[in-house]
Amino acid sequence: MAKETQENVFNLLYLFKVVQKYLLYIGGVVGFAAVMAFILTMPFIYPPEYKASTVIYPTSPERYDVINLFHDEPILFLYGESKEVEKLDNIANSERVKMFVIDSLNLWKPYGIDKENDASPKFYVLRNYDGMVSTVRISGNGLLIEAHDVDPQRAADIVNMIARKVDEINKDMLNQNKGSILQMYQDGYKHLETQLALYTDSARRVRQRYNIFNTEYQTQALVEQVAIAESELAALRTRYNIVSSAFGKNSGQAKTALDEVSVVRAKVKSLTSKSGGATVNTETFAEGLDQVLALKEICQYLSRDLKDAREKVEYLSMMNTSDYTTVLWPEEAQPADKKARPVRWVILVATVLVASLVCLMGAVLVDKITESLDNKEKAEVEEN
Repeated sequence: MAKETQENVFNLLYLFKVVQKYLLYIGGVVGFAAVMAFILTMPFIYPPEYKASTVIYPTSPERYDVINLFHDEPILFLYGESKEVEKLDNIANSERVKMFVIDSLNLWKPYGIDKENDASPKFYVLRNYDGMVSTVRISGNGLLIEAHDVDPQRAADIVNMIARKVDEINKDMLNQNKGSILQMYQDGYKHLETQLALYTDSARRVRQRYNIFNTEYQTQALVEQVAIAESELAALRTRYNIVSSAFGKNSGQAKTALDEVSVVRAKVKSLTSKSGGATVNTETFAEGLDQVLALKEICQYLSRDLKDAREKVEYLSMMNTSDYTTVLWPEEAQPADKKARPVRWVILVATVLVASLVCLMGAVLVDKITESLDNKEKAEVEEN
């Protein structure tokens, strides 16, 4: 006997027939799911949660950049860049901040954690915290901090506490860097003071050694003395030549004139030669003057550098003690007057849609299985 092969086409008409066939079952399951969603979103089962949020913006760390501050034309920026927002986000999500907020507001009990008896209280309280608190980087280089809680005031307190703690930690990090920079400049200032004292002492010893105390006056006086002595020597030599020509070299007048020439010649030698024996002469004065001028120039450079270093140390000391903030906080979070979740109608609609889809798929599957079993049974009957 010939077998008739039937081809089942899966279309909207087929789905309509399946829904019509299993309407009672589908309606019962969907209705049950809707009732359960309604019950589970009741306040005594799923307490309503309120959301609090705020936005903070990082300030630019270049306000405290020493190289930029002491530049001839410093560039001062107010807002920080994306890397500063990332730093604030990392701080806000650090375990240090999380545990500080949890312990400060005693969130153990509200999160249902027994701090003393639970096996892993820290793990579970942080997991609950992460489900209630979030941070999001937004456009404009800002950081959005959000918190959900059954108590609207506590939600606002959590957000505000996070913002303050992030500013505090970021400020501490910056202060540590500023303190290191200040110490570095203070050490440099002390080194310059030591160097200036050493070179000043060296210049004093050189002046004492060569009897140089007023370079301009002493140079002028020494030159004048040498000029006077050399002029006097030239005049006496002329007089000696005249006397010796008139009375002879062996005459008393010539000898007297020669003695006078010898005395003045010795004076000129003492003023112009080291071997002359004078305390100050042109050769020793020139040698000492070179050293004094070199040391004086070094001291001038060191004095100028010391002045700049003193100004920078004073400015950095002032910055180190001044009060400031590392975040711009337009507005603190305020307690909400309307719940944020659960949104009951959204949950009910989603539940009904999902339950309807699952029931429809189940009905189609059951129908296909039933039809396959019926066809198999008919085939066996026909064969027999």
